Amino acid sequence: ESVLATREALVGVEQNVLLSAVQAYFGVRSSEENVANNANSVRVLEETLRATQDQFDVGEVTRTDVALAEAQVAAGRAGLAAAQGELNVARESYKAIVGHYPGKLAAAPRVPALPGSVAEAQDIALRTHPNVLQAQHQVAAADLGVALGAAQRYPTVTADASFAVDDNGNDISSVGVKMNQPIYAGGRLSSVHRQAVAQRDTARAGLQQTSVIVTQNVANSWADIAVSRAQIEATDRQIAAATIAYDGVSEEAKLGARTTLDVLTAEQSLDR
Repeated sequence: ESVLATREALVGVEQNVLLSAVQAYFGVRSSEENVANNANSVRVLEETLRATQDQFDVGEVTRTDVALAEAQVAAGRAGLAAAQGELNVARESYKAIVGHYPGKLAAAPRVPALPGSVAEAQDIALRTHPNVLQAQHQVAAADLGVALGAAQRYPTVTADASFAVDDNGNDISSVGVKMNQPIYAGGRLSSVHRQAVAQRDTARAGLQQTSVIVTQNVANSWADIAVSRAQIEATDRQIAAATIAYDGVSEEAKLGARTTLDVLTAEQSLDR
């Protein structure tokens, strides 16, 4: 049981290593996308600044509008620098976990299917999670320790038999049975048994605590998935609406109803 518990601990380490690699992979991909978005935002802001400067040159806007555009460009460049710093941090984390810096990362695989409900997911976790299985084997080992501690109080019976031939050719055989019974051990046997019982209770409490933590983590992850799905759906709708607005402003600009600045503003909203 101790060997089986150790094997489950190894499985838990392997899973944590794989999870760290997955997190490092998505950390790099997310940071790369963030850098690209910030770089495009800086490009749009610089074009907006040029358009605002052109309007200022012909007297359509004030110097304040130009200053505001310059401030937005500066903020955009600061955001780009921060995003590049986060990418460097993500790359270092990837190297520490995987063993080398990321190259051109492959596309993410399809998301595996989820259980039908959080209760089903928790049931699967309680049956397969290595931490739970490790704790179960530790409880089994502790139960055996209690049985061993109780058995040390019992008598010990040994038997032996021998057969030999002496120098004169005579057969010599013997059979013996011996029983030993502890009479007084100074409380050592009872204390060993009580210690084994306490260790068993500790192992059982550890199993219960591990089960509670695992089920809580499953519930938390389930809620995080639900929130992420809602955020993705809302973002998709926002992108669709911003795309329609950008296309509309672009068409209106071709007809002279919108300015270049309006188009850049709509493009910036789409990039965000």
